[in-house]
Amino acid sequence: MTAESAYLPGPLPGDIETRMGIEPIAELLAQRDALIAKVSRLRARHGPFGTWDAERKVCLSIAAAVIRAKAAAEPRKITEAQIEQESYGAESYVTFLTESLSEKARCIELENKIQNIADLINRGQCIGRYLAAELGLQPR
Repeated sequence: MTAESAYLPGPLPGDIETRMGIEPIAELLAQRDALIAKVSRLRARHGPFGTWDAERKVCLSIAAAVIRAKAAAEPRKITEAQIEQESYGAESYVTFLTESLSEKARCIELENKIQNIADLINRGQCIGRYLAAELGLQPR
């Protein structure tokens, strides 16, 4: 290789990816970034060290407070065990759990899409290494 040929423009990375038959990395990374933006709040809530359990406890506490207030307004005697039992069946708590289930399912779906993109990137790297080795561009 001469000094002059080192500065000659070669094919752009996107052109090479197209010729190799793999999706351009820039497109895959853009798709991944869009998915990360969608899943970030779900990860913060449902992922490791997420806030979901704390929110669940707050929801139960609010339901228990409403039950206590209703019992005091009626006036009706109610034990802590009854309050706890009724709070698990409170409409607000059931709604919270139902919404959480849908969110968790959406989080899993988005995480799977992100993993699929990572797999495509890894596949593209493997194809590139294979083709380079086949062409004798790398030592075997």
